[in-house]
Amino acid sequence: MCGIFGFSGFRDSELLHRMAWRLRHRGPDGEGFLEQGEFSFGNRRLAIIDLDTGDQPIFNEDRTLAIVQNGEIYNYVELRKQLKERGHRFATHTDTEVVLHGFEEWGEDVVHHLEGMFAFAIHDLRSGETLLARDPCGQKPLFYWSGQGSFLFASAIKALLECESVPRRARLDALDAWLCLRYVPEPATMFEDIHTLPAGHLLRLHPGGGFEIERYWSVTLSDGSAYRSDDDYLEELQATFDQAMARTMRSDVPVASYLSAGVDSSLIAKVARDLNTELHTWSIGFHSNIDETRDAAETAARIGSQHHEIYLEPQDFALLPRVIWQMDVPVGDAIILAFDRLAAACAQDFKVVLSGEGADEMFAGYPFHKILPLAHRYSRLMPGLLHEALVMPLLRAAPVGLLDRVFPFPAYLGKQGKRRVVDFLGGYRDRSLRQNYVWLKTLWGEEDRRNLYSADMRHRASTDWIPADGEPRGHFLDRLLAMQYDAWMQDWAIIRQERNTMAHSLELRLPFLDKQLIELAFRMPPHLKARGNRDKIVERRLAERLLPPEVVRRAKVPFYLPMDYFVANPEIQKLIDLTLNPTQVAARGYFDPKYVRRLVDDMHTRDFLVQKQVMSLVILELWHMIHIDQSLTPTP
Repeated sequence: MCGIFGFSGFRDSELLHRMAWRLRHRGPDGEGFLEQGEFSFGNRRLAIIDLDTGDQPIFNEDRTLAIVQNGEIYNYVELRKQLKERGHRFATHTDTEVVLHGFEEWGEDVVHHLEGMFAFAIHDLRSGETLLARDPCGQKPLFYWSGQGSFLFASAIKALLECESVPRRARLDALDAWLCLRYVPEPATMFEDIHTLPAGHLLRLHPGGGFEIERYWSVTLSDGSAYRSDDDYLEELQATFDQAMARTMRSDVPVASYLSAGVDSSLIAKVARDLNTELHTWSIGFHSNIDETRDAAETAARIGSQHHEIYLEPQDFALLPRVIWQMDVPVGDAIILAFDRLAAACAQDFKVVLSGEGADEMFAGYPFHKILPLAHRYSRLMPGLLHEALVMPLLRAAPVGLLDRVFPFPAYLGKQGKRRVVDFLGGYRDRSLRQNYVWLKTLWGEEDRRNLYSADMRHRASTDWIPADGEPRGHFLDRLLAMQYDAWMQDWAIIRQERNTMAHSLELRLPFLDKQLIELAFRMPPHLKARGNRDKIVERRLAERLLPPEVVRRAKVPFYLPMDYFVANPEIQKLIDLTLNPTQVAARGYFDPKYVRRLVDDMHTRDFLVQKQVMSLVILELWHMIHIDQSLTPTP
């Protein structure tokens, strides 16, 4: 719902309206502004709740406070009742006005009362102070730039760039982090001097342009002293999930749901169907052997939803520049194209869609949630001398096919993948948990990056960007899961969906990111999440109550783009020729043109990692051409 924007420290009505125009895709249903001295802010609205009287900014009773908000407060009905009992008078039926009166009642602590996804700005017209806040998981974006006594904020970076004072420069000290993760961990972005307000943080903006940022929410790890029975947690999970779903479904417009063949989206679709007399579900496929479309259609038939299938076609790769334009920041995986096509199809008939992001992060559903705990136990039990003298030589000699069976991977590891696995295990003991987490997940290992960089960039790229682990506390698996709420969740899992749905004026809702549900998951003992080769144990027990056995037992199929099926397509070759030709690579100056050419030549092998590496470089260069150089202008 919506896009927000504003600035402090100067006056410029034309800039305010240009920022609004840049955010029109996030809110096609209307716009509103407030200009007071050297502070201005505004909103572009996507009408979901209170279609008739919900225009923003919204003021309190005596017009001393004003708010603009992006998102949805799912418990606004309960909060509205509570605030009315305390004497607050409402002029609308919106969730945004509930936040404003909540701020009157509780001050900054209002953020602790909110269940939902949000980024908002509340301006005090008397003092000139402004409070900005972002939801605990970063479901809604909020970027800012400060300098020269000015401060600007917006839901999208392209709105900030409407201001001539905001430079269009790539942040070179973030390049190494981007290659490792294919995103830049917050609060930095790939734009120099443009930051994101981190998830679960608030920002106090003062009239003179100064500001401070404070964290108000983080995952709390259990010390294990108050664990209850497994059955107690299952009952609490069902009640909390049902409550989260009921709140998430609140809308004055129809709600659809994405549906893969996995347990997460199947649970959401089943409960949504039970709450609604009619539900439309949507799936995407690739015409490949990894497609889940057949299984998804079977699940849809069993729960009684009206199901729709679309497929990513080779010619769709011509749309990749436009998708990168709408993402603002580079996310180095061509799967963003699939998210865009899925959102475009659903948005033809709906304004709101549900999706299952967040369950894997709570209940340990990814392969690395199994591999890292196994490596941790191995490192504690295996003597170092035996590890070096016996185990490592055996690993180096093992065929790739064997390692493919031992280490869950979306596709054939290839030689690069095998080397990555061997390097990971060989150096595990010498790295921190966070370093091992990055090492295992990275697309570009340390040696890969060293070979990729140009001679100049090899000396300039900052490699000291992985933060320290902090004080070790809690169970190993819980510490691993908690790390994802500092960056991975908002900078990788959510952003790929949120930017592409909002590009089509479609609001994404994620029931598994209910704050009470997350906090419950971290109160549970780790054996209810993952144990041995089993994952999402307690979630699957819940699913057994609601879904057919074959749905519950399905192994997680990673959602990735099968480049084998697209690599020879002319549209991809055009993009590669445009972005990774030796002249362009040399002119950019980041990478060795000869090394990049070898990677491109190797794309036609079955090496899964090489194909993903090449596409990540294509995306990075397209991002530069579109957002920094402005030499390529995709059609919105």
